[in-house]
Amino acid sequence: MKRRSLQLKEKILLKQLAPNLQPDNWLIIKKLPTAWHLEHKESGKVKVVELRAS
Repeated sequence: MKRRSLQLKEKILLKQLAPNLQPDNWLIIKKLPTAWHLEHKESGKVKVVELRAS
């Protein structure tokens, strides 16, 4: 599975959508139009962040 770090604009958006997550600790594994699938760098835990229409 291809993983990559978040870019600056993605980090800013993630901080707005889920303020309790630290953007530097997460990798994007799947980027859909409605949600992002994130994987924690150390623990490997997967989280789905829903993107809200603004």
